[in-house]
Parts: sequence; structure tokens; C-alpha cells
Amino acid sequence: MAPRIVALIGGGQAAGKKSVCNAIVSRLQSWKVTDVKVLSLDNFKKGKIPNNVNPEGPDTYDFIALASAIKSETNDVLLVEGHYTLYEETLKRLGTIRIYIDLDADTRLSRRIIRDTTQRGLSLQEVLDNYLDYGKTAMERYIQGTKPTADIVLMRGTEPSGIELIAGAIYDRLAADKAAASGDNTFNVLSDSTPAWQAPNALSLRHNLLDSEFEVQTENYYELA
Repeated sequence: MAPRIVALIGGGQAAGKKSVCNAIVSRLQSWKVTDVKVLSLDNFKKGKIPNNVNPEGPDTYDFIALASAIKSETNDVLLVEGHYTLYEETLKRLGTIRIYIDLDADTRLSRRIIRDTTQRGLSLQEVLDNYLDYGKTAMERYIQGTKPTADIVLMRGTEPSGIELIAGAIYDRLAADKAAASGDNTFNVLSDSTPAWQAPNALSLRHNLLDSEFEVQTENYYELA
């Protein structure tokens, strides 16, 4: 049995995809939703990559293996993060909700420099060369174009209001599924820890949240600033 909810989290290099996953997991756990798992596209790289292939491009990943892994999971919630989770068509069809992290290039580059020099032992020149030769090209050619396919666009990564909204939507879906499975037409919470939008004045709270947090609505997605 496949996961009940599959959240695909994409965006550029060092945009904060793993941090967003961790924040969503933490928020769900605070509501006693614990059957949550995270898969990373980084763990599905192909073993051998031809020299003429961009090492940060989509051809370096085994999307078939990742899709198979997603289908084989049985968790209530599966978060799948990676540069190309919104790029490959098979993955997109498996997603219940698609999230794109749209962090600006300067911030992403600065994060990349800190990460690669402190965690991966690269020199500053090596980081800049990799970015200019591979990362920038991959972003412009492949990743950036996936933004319009997202349901939600996070402008500042782990912005609390964005995490609250996404985790809340997942929580609501699980609660609705649980009610339907039990034959109970009423909306039941999953635990004793009740999110704000399930309080008696939930409707007005939800409207206030949407009015204040959704900055731009396009045909395909919401930008959350």
C-alpha cells in the first residue's frame, strides 16, 4: 500500500529543502502524527555518470528507483525532497502536494559556500567553479522551470507560517481520511493536540491566515511570502 500523502519538495541547490522537511516533521509530531518518513533524491544517484553529463543535472539521478521506493512505502506521510522532485513526470504524478522553495540565488550561493567548505572540504575556488560550471546551469536549465508546477511556493524556506500551513493541510487530510474510513461523517482530530484551524472559530482563522500569508495567486500555485 502506497503512502496516504506524498509531499514533493523541490527547489534550487541549498534552498533549504531538508530544513523544510525537518520543520514539517517536527510540526506534525507536535500533533502526534508520527508515521512520517523522509526520502532524499540524493540517495538515488546513478552509480556511474558519463563525463559529458552535468553532475548536478537530472541525468545523474535514478528516478525509476525513487518512484519505486515511493510506491513501496506504507507511511501515512512521505516527504520527498530534492532538486528534481518536481521535474520528472512520474514523480509529479505520485505527489499529493508539490512544494517549491524559491530562495534567491545570492542566499543559495552563500549557503552553498558555507556548506561545501565546512562539510565537504572544498576550497572557495572549487565551490565557485562547481557553481558556475554546473550548479548555475542546472538551476537555469532544469530546476527553475519546475516552479509553475508547484501547488505552494515558499519564498523564505522554513518560514513558520508556511510550515504551519503545509503541515496543517497534511493534518487535515489525514483526519478527513480517518473519519471517512471509520464511517464517521464528522471531522475528528487525530490527537488531543488540536491545531488552531480545528478550533470552534476555525473558519475565520483559516480565512485570516490565507488573507495575510498568501501574497500572490497565479493559475497554478500560491506564493507564500
